[in-house]
Amino acid sequence: GTGNVPKLLSVLGPVSNCLQFSENKPVLSQIMILLCHRYPRVRKGMADAFYTSLITFDDVIENGEEVMSILENTVWEDPNDIEELRAKRNSICDLVGVSKPKTSRRQEGSTQASFKRPIRQLQ
Repeated sequence: GTGNVPKLLSVLGPVSNCLQFSENKPVLSQIMILLCHRYPRVRKGMADAFYTSLITFDDVIENGEEVMSILENTVWEDPNDIEELRAKRNSICDLVGVSKPKTSRRQEGSTQASFKRPIRQLQ
């Protein structure tokens, strides 16, 4: 991942706007990772962009009203309680039907997460 906050902030809107397409589970998975990014501005920006997309594109996800309520009532830029933010993000994962990101051992204590993917075997 990149530590370049301006670059990250510049892609949040376009990533969130991809929700309008029919196969949006990969987009939702990326949004879930960014909601608990290590930089508070990125978390806040992702929550705002996600909320805006949910208002703009009606019925693009299941349980949209509940998700919007969580997004609106959470202080995503809070630097002190990442575990609480992860719990909120995990609630959203359950509501929209995507896997919860897993924190790797290398990243324990940090706010970065990733999805575990199988490694392809070379033949």
